[in-house]
Amino acid sequence: MAESLESFKSYIGKKETATDVVTASVMLKFAATLGQENPPMDKGEPIPPGWYGGFFPASHRPAQMRVDGQASGGGIVPPIPLPRRRIGGTRVQFLEPLRIGDEIVRVTEIADLIVDDGPNGAMVTVVERNSISNSRGLAVVEERDMVMLSEARAEATPKTSPAVPGEAKWTQVVEPNPPLLFRFSAIRFNSHRIHYDRNYVTQVEKLPGLVVQSSLVSQLLIEMCRRELPARQLKSFDFKSARQIYDTGSFTLAGAPSADGREATLWALDKDGNLSMTATARFA
Repeated sequence: MAESLESFKSYIGKKETATDVVTASVMLKFAATLGQENPPMDKGEPIPPGWYGGFFPASHRPAQMRVDGQASGGGIVPPIPLPRRRIGGTRVQFLEPLRIGDEIVRVTEIADLIVDDGPNGAMVTVVERNSISNSRGLAVVEERDMVMLSEARAEATPKTSPAVPGEAKWTQVVEPNPPLLFRFSAIRFNSHRIHYDRNYVTQVEKLPGLVVQSSLVSQLLIEMCRRELPARQLKSFDFKSARQIYDTGSFTLAGAPSADGREATLWALDKDGNLSMTATARFA
C-alpha cells in the first residue's frame, strides 16, 4: 500500500479559505459545556483562547461522509483509504485576540503528509495548518496532526506508558459523560461517531467506550491555566496525545508552572493512571 499512500503527498500545499463571524452565542455554548459563568457576550470583548474551535464548521454533506462520520474527501482533504482517524497533536500560537463581532477568515493548508507503512500496519499523518485573521491581522495559527490508521495499527495498544513529566502543582479530576462529549462535539460540528455513538465505537471500532475528544482534554488544560494563572496571557499551547481516554472512568488533569510563571507543563492521565496527553503552555 505504501506506493498508493505516497501518492497523496500531491495534496501538500493545497489551500482553501473560509469566513465566519465571532458570535456571542458560541461563547454561551462553550461556557455552558465547560461549566463556566459570565462568558464574553458584548461586541469587542476578547474571547478565551481555544474557543475559536466553535467557528468554521465542517461543511461535508452526507454523500461526502465516511461510515465513521468523518469527511470522505473532497476539496483539499486527501481521501486516504484508512479506516481509523485520530488527532495526534496540535500546536497553536495566539497572536491577536479574537473579539465578539470580528469578521474572521481562515486559510487552511495541507502543510505536510507523512506516510509510515510498516509491519504493524499503515499510518498517515496529515499536518493541517489553519491561519485565522481578523481586521487587525493574523490572530491564531494552528497546526494539527490528523492521523489516519489501518485497523491493525489502530488496535496496537501501547505496551508501556510514558513517565509523568513532573510533580503536579495543579490537579483536577474530570468525570466524562455522554452529554459533555456530545455538547463539545456539537459546538465544533464534529460528527466523528467515536465521541457519541456507543454502539458504533464498541461494536465497529471495538473500543471500550466513547472516546473523550483530545480537543476537549486540551481545552480543559487551557482552562486550568486560565484558572491558575489568571494574570498571564496565553501565547502558545502545544499538546501531543499518547493514548486515548474513554468515558469508562474519571481522568485526571495536572500541571506545574515554571518558576518565573512564563511557562507551564501539563498532562492528562486516564482512569488507570496512564499518561494520555502532554502539553506545554507559554505566556506573555
